[in-house]
Amino acid sequence: MLSRSRRKDNSIGAGIKLLVLGLTAVVGCGESTGTSSVTLSGRVTEHVPGSTALGPAIAGVEICQFASNNCALTDENGDYALRVLKNQELEMSHVKQGFGSVLVARRSGMDDFVGDAVLATDAVLSDLASQLDTPYPQVGNGSLSITTYRGLISDDMTIAGVSYSLTGSNGRSFYLDDALVPDTSLTETQAPGTGGFIEIAPVTVNVQLSGPAVNCASEESWLAAATNTFRLPIRIGFSTQSRVSCE
Repeated sequence: MLSRSRRKDNSIGAGIKLLVLGLTAVVGCGESTGTSSVTLSGRVTEHVPGSTALGPAIAGVEICQFASNNCALTDENGDYALRVLKNQELEMSHVKQGFGSVLVARRSGMDDFVGDAVLATDAVLSDLASQLDTPYPQVGNGSLSITTYRGLISDDMTIAGVSYSLTGSNGRSFYLDDALVPDTSLTETQAPGTGGFIEIAPVTVNVQLSGPAVNCASEESWLAAATNTFRLPIRIGFSTQSRVSCE
């Protein structure tokens, strides 16, 4: 495993970020090589319900560029490293039997970079899905969750009062209430700063943030033309996760 600086991962609302996920087929492993590529490395840990701390590492998670054979498996410490092409919009899937499948949009640059992820078990996600009155695993569509932070994500200062607007597809919205329970009647983020959409058709969507979130940026999305707007891929059976940092 390559040596790298570890950034703190935050798991507040992680269960909601990961809900309504399906299992997906595992593809073969390979990698991009040469001077045109950089290394994406990270750690995959398990969501612990009711806790904001990182859970145990998960070994044997397959991280792939979506629908490709460029993959890597996490080791006993939950760590992985994968070569990807420079300056690309990437869809990275995280799949392991017994856990919900997670998709993260990333952007590679000219240098090596870090991409951690948190997975929840099927049992946890089934319970969360029942609270939203939606099936698990999800059939024919995907879901999306976003958590908004003030300043650095590692500082763990989430923002309440942010509304998320979805364009490019339909979907039912939800926000996490102060007790970390998903609620489809809410119209903006509460203390946990997390909200999203379920039952979304598998397309690329735009999500725009409004309210107290200004000058926002995200390493877990693709760039969009409008301010405070992010492009995100939706895939059948996956939950797309994104964290956003705002002033």
